[in-house]
Amino acid sequence: MSPLFLALIAVAVLAVVFLFVLRARSSPAPPAPEKYQLGDVTVETLRLYNGYDWSKPPLVAVKGKVYDVSNKYELYGPGKPKNAYAGREVARALALDSLEEKDLGADLEGLTPEQLQRLEEAVAEFERTHDHVGQVVPLREFTAAQLGLHDGSDPSLPLYLSIKGVVYDITKGKQYYGPDGIYPFAGKEVARAFALFSTELSDCNDNLEGLSYAEMDNLRDWIGKFNYKYPIVGKLVG
Repeated sequence: MSPLFLALIAVAVLAVVFLFVLRARSSPAPPAPEKYQLGDVTVETLRLYNGYDWSKPPLVAVKGKVYDVSNKYELYGPGKPKNAYAGREVARALALDSLEEKDLGADLEGLTPEQLQRLEEAVAEFERTHDHVGQVVPLREFTAAQLGLHDGSDPSLPLYLSIKGVVYDITKGKQYYGPDGIYPFAGKEVARAFALFSTELSDCNDNLEGLSYAEMDNLRDWIGKFNYKYPIVGKLVG
């Protein structure tokens, strides 16, 4: 090849590279990912955010504030050093610098000033490095009458149902449980109905007498599905 031909090839390559660089500089930056928002959550539902469900980020609560720790997956992901914290309230554990199950909680009774100082330093670190995405709230108590208000007849209220006294928010399943759904369970205790695969209103109660092992197994399966899919918001009393 002649020197002139080689020079022309080099000029063409440089021109292509220049165009790519120019286009890269002029392209807008990709939008920042939306911040995950959880809102109010009970400690029972928080347990679902332990890093083992790919559709949910690992979350940690400290003194009632819930933080998204997915940016430190190497610490909080499954099998990682601090995975015991994921899905839990960890104020006491942070104060004690502990990973033990017995120390996972919000109880600060009996801690020394040095341990409380360690906790405050940990809180400051969480505020600096993780997004605050929600707040831990206590379980609400519902009477049967109060639960009944959440049957879908008032569209301004969320849909709730109870299984063995545990109240779930089933609003996102309103196509199944709402006024136009196929299951008449919203606003009711439905343990027996789930065990029997029944949609009879007479079976919407918590009476489990006379059920077979297989029927009790049905109920356990339903409870597992609801624990996975729907937030726990309260308990049925009275």
